[in-house]
Amino acid sequence: MVAIPKLKTALIILMATLFVLYGYGCHLIFSGVRRIAEEAQAAYTGEPVVALIALVEDEQAPFEKRNSAIWALGQIGDKRARPVLEKLDTGEKQQPPYDSTAYIVQYSVEKSLKQINGFTVTRWMYRWLD
Repeated sequence: MVAIPKLKTALIILMATLFVLYGYGCHLIFSGVRRIAEEAQAAYTGEPVVALIALVEDEQAPFEKRNSAIWALGQIGDKRARPVLEKLDTGEKQQPPYDSTAYIVQYSVEKSLKQINGFTVTRWMYRWLD
């Protein structure tokens, strides 16, 4: 039988590890969203969400950049992106592997819409995105 102090220590270590991993994951996601938003703002005017929407709507922009912007909009969760994403949602069922350089990936559009309409555990951090 495991002694109670050892069990408490193991639980504390486990919780600390999970906290560190969550923080690192948030950092990686935030860095990706910030990078994509900064690229959009360099090409289009406005705050991050407005620039990302402009990038998604720009049919001359490469699909890869547009798909990245779709992902970033889903992460941010701003409801202003919903009409743009709904226009892109064709309902087509594409088969993996998806080629984000050749077309708008419907899975990403659908997932971003779900994130905008629902809850994500990382949305809190985008208040510092500008």
